[in-house]
Amino acid sequence: MHKNAVKLTIIAAATAAAAGCSSIFNGPEQGLSVAQEHPITVDSQVVTMTIDVDPSTTDISAIDKARLRAFADAYLRNGHGPLSITAPSGTSADFDGQEASADIRGYLHEIGVPWSGMTGSTYRAGDDGRGRQLIMSYTHYIASPSVCGDWSGTWERDFRNMRSPNFGCATMNNYAAMIADPHDLVAPADETSADAMARVRVIDAYRNGELTSSQTDEKIESEVAQ
Repeated sequence: MHKNAVKLTIIAAATAAAAGCSSIFNGPEQGLSVAQEHPITVDSQVVTMTIDVDPSTTDISAIDKARLRAFADAYLRNGHGPLSITAPSGTSADFDGQEASADIRGYLHEIGVPWSGMTGSTYRAGDDGRGRQLIMSYTHYIASPSVCGDWSGTWERDFRNMRSPNFGCATMNNYAAMIADPHDLVAPADETSADAMARVRVIDAYRNGELTSSQTDEKIESEVAQ
């Protein structure tokens, strides 16, 4: 009985030691990248702008044109999907609203928004004076980084020879702030059409025995090499 008890004690001690040793090895949960530990969340938001329908004029005011230019520039930079123009319906000013909507479409196209990028709709309004607004809207995306300053579990990470819990958080925050279009984190941007004229110029240069490569400055190259 005494020998069996000693054996059991030795086996239990060896098992405990083995278990203690196995805990020092890092597993998949300790192999997260900086991007996985400090993820960037991408959400969609709807950007809107309203313009009052003025039945006393048939033209867009200078102030509204300036607002539309800024709105269109933002849409062309970061907008996704169509630019929607919503007019009031069910009021005595229906004609004025539709006319103003057409004028706005024409002006947006004039400043660079393609016809295919615009869509129209209506909303039900009453004759109480509150339904005399045109609503322009489009969807864009914003990037929200994780919060920095988490220093919990530092001792355990030091024991496992891991980076600190806050490592890389500032970089991911700067990345989220600098990215031009956060939608690129969700899906790649569409490719633009090829420049056919550039290909024609290269072929013509080749046929005429001219250089088809881009011109370089040897002085700049030597300075870079040094």
